[in-house]
Amino acid sequence: MLLQADKITFGYTDIPLFKQASFSINEGDRIGLVGDNGAGKSTLFKCLLGIEKPYEGHVIISRNVGKIAYVPQSLPTDLRDKTFADYLLEAIPVEERDYSSWKVDVAMDEIGVPQEIRGFPLAHLSGGWQRMALILRATMDEPSLILMDEPTNYLDLEKIFKLEDLLLNVIKTPYMVISHDRKFLDKCTNKTIHLRGGQVISHNIPYSHARTSLLEEDLAAAKARENEEAEIERIRAAAKRIHIWSAGRNPDMDRRAKAMYTRAAQLEAKKTDVYVASKREIDFNPDDIKPKVLLRINNYQVVAPDGRPLFRIPEMNIKKGDRVAILATNGVGKTQMLEALMRAYREPVVDSVNKTEMRFNPQVNIGYFDQHMAHLPSNKTITDYIQDLGKSTQEATKLLVVAGFPYKMHTQKISSLSQGEKARLAFLGLKVGKYNFFIMDEPTNHIDIDGQEKFEDAVISEGHTCIFVSHDRYMMEQVANKYYQVKKGTLVPVDSVEPFYKEVMMRQDIAVFDAVKSKRR
Repeated sequence: MLLQADKITFGYTDIPLFKQASFSINEGDRIGLVGDNGAGKSTLFKCLLGIEKPYEGHVIISRNVGKIAYVPQSLPTDLRDKTFADYLLEAIPVEERDYSSWKVDVAMDEIGVPQEIRGFPLAHLSGGWQRMALILRATMDEPSLILMDEPTNYLDLEKIFKLEDLLLNVIKTPYMVISHDRKFLDKCTNKTIHLRGGQVISHNIPYSHARTSLLEEDLAAAKARENEEAEIERIRAAAKRIHIWSAGRNPDMDRRAKAMYTRAAQLEAKKTDVYVASKREIDFNPDDIKPKVLLRINNYQVVAPDGRPLFRIPEMNIKKGDRVAILATNGVGKTQMLEALMRAYREPVVDSVNKTEMRFNPQVNIGYFDQHMAHLPSNKTITDYIQDLGKSTQEATKLLVVAGFPYKMHTQKISSLSQGEKARLAFLGLKVGKYNFFIMDEPTNHIDIDGQEKFEDAVISEGHTCIFVSHDRYMMEQVANKYYQVKKGTLVPVDSVEPFYKEVMMRQDIAVFDAVKSKRR
C-alpha cells in the first residue's frame, strides 16, 4: 500500500464535497478518478497532497513512499518564463544534475519534442506542449506516485497517443488520473473510482466496464429499495388494521401494533441508498429548415492570421442533418477554418473570377462554440447572458437551475466561473438561441462525462447539422456521420476516422525514431 484515504470528509461549505471517502493506491495501480464537474475531484487530490486538511479521517502515506508528483490543470504562472528543457532539469535534484541531465533529452526524445521549441519559454508554447511539459516534469525525479489532473486537455490526437504510449510503455510509476476522456481512461487505467453524491465507489476495472458495473449496482439498489418500501408499507398497513381493531380495548393488540410501527421505522432508517442523478438536460431545440444545402464551399483557401496559406477546400456541400468532423493535427488550421466560416456567415464570400465561394443558406441561424469560451460576455452575469438571448428573468432563472446553476450563482459574473461551468453555460446558450446549424471548436473539452453523453445524445437524436473540431475520439466516432481530412494541404472527404488515427500514430513513431537516430549520431 502506497497511500490510503481513510474515511475522509471535506468541503468548502456546510455541505461536504465528499464524506467518509475510503480507498487505497497500491503498486501497479493506474486509477481513473471520474465524476461530474464540481463533484470534488481536484479537491480530493489536494487532500491527498496535504494542501487541504480533511474535516474527518486521515490520509495515510506509507513510509517507503518518496515523492508524490502532481500534474495540475494548468501551468503555474511563476514557471511560464522557464524554457521547456530548464523546466524539466529543475525537477532533478541539484546534486544530481551534473551527471543526470541526460534524462531531460531522453524524456523529450521519447515524446518527440521538436528541437526548435526546447529552448522556448513555456509561455510561448501551445497549451498542448505546456501540458506535456507538466507531465514529463512529474516523471523526472522518479516519484513513487503521480497524481494527474486532466492531462489530456488541450492535447491534439498526436499528443494524446504519445501520452498513452508514455504511460503504458515507459512510465512504470503508479498513478491516479482525473479525466473525462473515455477512450484514454479505458486504455490507460486498470481501476476506476467514481466520485458522486459525496460518495466514493471503487471498481478494479477500467472505466467502461466500471460504468456498466455501477449501473448494474444502481439497478439492484433501486430494486432492493422498492422491495423494502413495499415491506414497510405492508407492515404499517397491518399495524394500522390491528390498531383499529383494538381501538384501545386490547392491550396485547396495542403492543403488537406499536412493535410493528417500531419495526417499520427501523426498516425506514436502514433503507438502501439509491443514487439520484441531478437533472441537467441538453436540448438544443433547433429551428427547422427546409432547404437541403445549408452551406456551400468551392475553391476556398484557409489562411493563417498573418495571411499564410494553410489548406484549400476544393468543394464542400453541407446538408441538413450532416454532422461533419474536421480531421487534422494541431497547427494545420482547423480553428482558422471555423473562424472563416463565421466570417462567411456574417458576410458571404463570392468571387466569380476565381470561382470561389463560401456561403450559407439565408435561413441558417448559427450557434457557435469557441473552445476558450471567448464568445461568452465575461463582464455580464449568467442571468444577464440568458436574458440577452430573449428570456424573461423568470424563464432565465428556471433554465439556469435546470442546467445545474443554483440560484445563489445567478448574479455571478461569467468571468468568475470555472471552465466547466462556462462550458455548461455555453451549451445552455446554444439551447436558448434555437439555432439550426452548429459550429463547434472542441465542445467537450471542459465538460464531465455525463455532460458529454447528454450532448452527444442531443446532437444525434435531434438530427442537428454541425461542423466540429474535436480530439475526443469517442465523440468523433459516435457523433459524426461525415469526415473531412486535411491531406497534403487539401481538405477532402474520407470514409472514416480510423485511417487518420493510423496516420497520426505512424507520424509519431517516425518522429520518435528520427529523434533517437539523431541522438545516436
